[in-house]
Amino acid sequence: MPTLAVLDGNSIAYRAFFALPPDLQTTGGQITNAVFGFTRMLIKLLGDHHPDGVAVAWDVSRQTFRSERYTEYKAQREGAPEGFRSQMPLIDEVLQVLGIPQLRLEGYEADDLIASLSELARKQAWDVLVVTGDRDAFQLVDDHLRVLYTRRGISDVVVADATYVEDRYQIRPDQYVDYAALRGDTSDNLPGVPRVGEKTAARLVGDFGTLEGIYSHLDELTPKLRSSLAEGREQVFLNRELMTLVSNLGLGVEIDDLVRQEWEREPAKRLFDSLEFHSLWEDLLAAHPSAGTTAGEVVEVETRLTTDAGEVGALARRSPLVMEAVRNGDLWGLAIAGDGIAAAVPLDALEPLREAMADPDRPKRAHDAKPLIEALAAHDILLDGLEFDTALAAYVLDPSTRSYDLVDLAARLLGLEVESVDAVDEGSQGTLAFEGRLDLEKAGRRVEVIGLLADRLQAELAERGEADLYATIELPLVPVLARMERTGLGVDREYLEELGETLREELSVLERKIHELAGGPFNINSTGQLRDVLYNRLGLPVKKKTSTGAPSTDASVLEKLAEEHTIIEPLLRFRELEKLRSTYVDAYLPLITREGRLHTSFNQMAATTGRLSSETPNLQNIPIRSETGRTIRKAFVPRPGWTFVVADYSQIELRVLAHMSEDPVLVDAFLADADVHTETAARVFGLEPEAVSADLRRVAKTINFGLLYGMEAFGLADRLGISRDEARGHIEAYFAQFPSVSEYMDGVVVLARNQGFTTTLFGRRRYLPELKSDNYRVRQMGERMALNAPIQGSAADIIKKAMIDLDRSLSEREMETALLLQIHDELVLESPPAELEAAIDLAREVMEGVVELAVPLRVDISTGGNLAEVKS
Repeated sequence: MPTLAVLDGNSIAYRAFFALPPDLQTTGGQITNAVFGFTRMLIKLLGDHHPDGVAVAWDVSRQTFRSERYTEYKAQREGAPEGFRSQMPLIDEVLQVLGIPQLRLEGYEADDLIASLSELARKQAWDVLVVTGDRDAFQLVDDHLRVLYTRRGISDVVVADATYVEDRYQIRPDQYVDYAALRGDTSDNLPGVPRVGEKTAARLVGDFGTLEGIYSHLDELTPKLRSSLAEGREQVFLNRELMTLVSNLGLGVEIDDLVRQEWEREPAKRLFDSLEFHSLWEDLLAAHPSAGTTAGEVVEVETRLTTDAGEVGALARRSPLVMEAVRNGDLWGLAIAGDGIAAAVPLDALEPLREAMADPDRPKRAHDAKPLIEALAAHDILLDGLEFDTALAAYVLDPSTRSYDLVDLAARLLGLEVESVDAVDEGSQGTLAFEGRLDLEKAGRRVEVIGLLADRLQAELAERGEADLYATIELPLVPVLARMERTGLGVDREYLEELGETLREELSVLERKIHELAGGPFNINSTGQLRDVLYNRLGLPVKKKTSTGAPSTDASVLEKLAEEHTIIEPLLRFRELEKLRSTYVDAYLPLITREGRLHTSFNQMAATTGRLSSETPNLQNIPIRSETGRTIRKAFVPRPGWTFVVADYSQIELRVLAHMSEDPVLVDAFLADADVHTETAARVFGLEPEAVSADLRRVAKTINFGLLYGMEAFGLADRLGISRDEARGHIEAYFAQFPSVSEYMDGVVVLARNQGFTTTLFGRRRYLPELKSDNYRVRQMGERMALNAPIQGSAADIIKKAMIDLDRSLSEREMETALLLQIHDELVLESPPAELEAAIDLAREVMEGVVELAVPLRVDISTGGNLAEVKS
């Protein structure tokens, strides 16, 4: 028999919200714990149980026939937390893109809709699987209906059939409502019979069958039990009335409307990417194939193993040279495309290709080329002349996607299937067995698809006006980043090891002191235990709560509690040192190479604004503000005898704002090389520049940078420690003095809302579907991103262009000075003594002249023997 799965939407979403941590959120700040947990539960249901039909039932409001019948029904429940409410539209979007029907009916609860759908399914000879954390559904269980019951959270799940109910409660499912009526339900505010718990209620129903049977045999019970039952009779029968689910509602659907449908892959992928559900995407494709998955045509290509020098040399004449790394653990060789016939060339047979590979005038195409460039460089093979990178092009076209997997792009953009089990003949010559299994046929299909994708993506870049951005900024940056990764950053291992020991000793002292002040030991790194100590054991006032309603223990809250108890100061110090120890010292040491260097990986395809990120390890988050953080920077050193050169763009985002807004006051301040924060303070507070105090300058600086990120009165008040009214006054005064900035910011949001995206000075787009959301908070988030994206994105484009130009200039001058690191607005180089002055002059000249704006770009340059010195 076919099976219909019906989910209790509110029950599953609530359980997910409280089961998963509130810090599960997107990089844009949208909390996603409820929608993530709900989606994961849905996918697991589809993958594990393979229902033929699916529907989700929702509560509409608390006003139902039950609350009209009994005003105390669920009256004790508080409203849903804002963090939960903000996610309901997102769950709705997930269900819509997957084509899963949702049902709601005013005056009734989701349980009633589930009961009515179950009855409809029974009449059509369907089995039913109810997914809920509400035990009331047990009354529906029979030979054709089971309950997938979430006992705790969303992972502790049991399939409850008739046997489960009978074993657990010692009653039949059809007796469950009578049993529950006696026991009561505190979650629904339905009182049970005093002194009648689960065991007594089960025994009574088991002995007498029904409530009527129990009450007709009161004389057979003990006096106390008889008295309690008699006293609670009216409430018990009311309970049964309210607990009995309605199974005859007209829902306006037929069973055929609930049959699982294929869904459109592209909008679903966009949604999952925007929610950053990257792991769930693959799970979804496995559990619930999309329309695009089944319609794909398998790529037809013949792959030939090629080792003959003449044949390999002939490959060099192909233009463009489309290639893909073939790996068997390490690099095995290359697959090279060629009109339906791909060549698989082992590493030791690549020599005839060496000259062509290094020729910058011979165009090359690849997918995610940076790892390929580095892998070949490790074997002394230079790859130059990269003409197209399909992964990078896909990123430029849609920067909100977190994965640019070739298989996914082929299916989505070309309708082609790359990885087909049927297409691989395990006995063919294309599959060679080495340490693992080397699938050359798959490599051939992949390299063929790269060529096809390149043509498609190239056309889209031109159509969207992003071809120049791609060709002059993103693509030339790939080999620059590859060289930076290979070069790495020097580290003083001995110093770092000694620092680790020092930190551990100080942490041990702090731990003992904190335990003494707390009145006993506890795990300081446990948020729950710390919360218990601060708010229960020590009775400190609650300054702020998390989205789940728990007292917050974050750093900003602890700083506000500093005057309340002496435990706070050592606690903040402990946290600072523990982060340094775990995040930097202990994390860095295993990654240092024999040559004494750390090699980070720059991710060019991560940030929606175009910024680079750094990982394994992240060298862009080396702390600089605190004195303790500077001890970490001391560990980074140049080559012996060389010097670090750090070139930092001064206030680049404010300069970009001045250019884009054309605000005369901002433009004049930068043209006069004045202190823009002092000038801002003078205008906002009606003073002469020389009368501006350090505190007022700090306020102006906070406003200047805060507005770039869409900061409102609440955020400014929190940042400056002032009232919201005062913060609102500062913002209004700012816009009164800088009206062109206000007009520009308003215009950016309106344009983004109308066209769906923002653009940088260089044409980089950021798509913002959040601006059209039905949810107010999501729209607000979209507006903040719309304000920031053109500014931050333009600054990112400028520094990328500076990296390309500086790397080229160093190469043309045959200088040994090397570009090592990019940290947002600054570049880190190391230079030998003979080149130091020339390197400083060249960095300033290139970076300040990389683009012409309405205001000059300024670069601050510092030098030193370690990274702490250059930031002193």
